[in-house]
Amino acid sequence: MLLLRSHRQFKQIFEEYWDIMYVAAYSRIPNQEIVEDILQEIFVDIWQRRKSIVIRSTLKAYLLTAVKYKVLKHIDASRRLVFESIGETNLEAAREQPLALEDIYDQLEIVLSRLPEKQRLIFKMGRLEGFSAEEIAQALGLSTQTVHNHLSKSTKLVRAELKHFAAILPFLFIP
Repeated sequence: MLLLRSHRQFKQIFEEYWDIMYVAAYSRIPNQEIVEDILQEIFVDIWQRRKSIVIRSTLKAYLLTAVKYKVLKHIDASRRLVFESIGETNLEAAREQPLALEDIYDQLEIVLSRLPEKQRLIFKMGRLEGFSAEEIAQALGLSTQTVHNHLSKSTKLVRAELKHFAAILPFLFIP
């Protein structure tokens, strides 16, 4: 559980993760102003929920997933505006409300708990924490090919199990 007791702690998190979050968002939305707004929303949300926020992964993984989720929401809203501007306002009217990031993480943790321990660790390092296959191989004393094999198998399983989040999955698993 993340407990932010001071502005200093919050500032440290902001300074440590701003750049990596910016790069992740900018790779999907190459617009500085929009990306900065997205990151500001994330940090405001974290500050507002600082006493109750629960993080079940690393802080880096949580923040990058928050970026991906906000980017997805922005892209979805942009597409909706395009459809509305051409007169297709009912196209997404039946869509359910998006789940909270914590709900998605809960579902992901359930699926990951079914994986063998080493495969789960490799998946988390590669897909959630952003380590390269080479870095994982070196850290765990495995060959790069073994890491690629584990990532492939675990990603296929997670995608199959979470197919009801199909629109979000590409954003969740991009380091």
